[in-house]
Amino acid sequence: MPEPVEKAVEAAKRTVGMAFQIGSKVEPTPMPSSTPMPLKANAELLKEMMVVTFNQEELEDQPQFEALLSSMNQGASLEGIYRGLVMGSRYRLMESKAKAASPNAIKFFALEMADIQMEMKNPTHFTKESAKEYPNIDFPEGPADTIDFTKDAEVPAEKPKTKHDLAETVLENFIGATPYTLKRVLAEEVLKKTDEMKDGSGDIAQWYSSLVVHLADSKVDFGLPQRNAIDYDFHFRFAKTMSLDRVKWEILNRYHRILNSMN
Repeated sequence: MPEPVEKAVEAAKRTVGMAFQIGSKVEPTPMPSSTPMPLKANAELLKEMMVVTFNQEELEDQPQFEALLSSMNQGASLEGIYRGLVMGSRYRLMESKAKAASPNAIKFFALEMADIQMEMKNPTHFTKESAKEYPNIDFPEGPADTIDFTKDAEVPAEKPKTKHDLAETVLENFIGATPYTLKRVLAEEVLKKTDEMKDGSGDIAQWYSSLVVHLADSKVDFGLPQRNAIDYDFHFRFAKTMSLDRVKWEILNRYHRILNSMN
């Protein structure tokens, strides 16, 4: 072996030896998972979405999960899958049979809706009809990227002057609504607002990071330590680097978990 090559080999051996001497013991290298990382991440996100949306302790519909995971692995968006879940017959049944939401849940809903709508270009005008569950129609259970479940609502003649006025109107219209209705309607408006801002990633990042820091005050566990952090800069960087589809779910996940905890 030529001398330069031999010296390089010896240097490499010494470097490896130093690496193994750091720490009190050598940790074995983890074996790669049988599920590729992107597919595993998809499965974890989808499981979270189904458990949180249906307010369950564990996944209860394995066949539906597997069918949706297949669609997700083929490119279906988180938003499309979420829409399919909320428009599906299972969610509708739960929405129609649930008891009225707690006073705290309705108050939280009204205040958050007012916050969301204040800077919207075209906020939804809610009426007492908005608080009713959707008709019992068999909607598709799979991804629903092409379905727009924002109701065609009458545009108000004049937007309420203050956040307080808007919250009072929402509160009055949604008294007696079920938790599932509150979650669905709030999600509709979140998706509508984020779509209004989709051409400005900086605007979305600013709104998102301010919102998640605000929601962290609820002391609800959002599923990951990073999500629970009251760290504006961290959440801003996350929103700037992740897809809009993922940012949307991060917001919906928080709102669902908070409303779940109040009922």
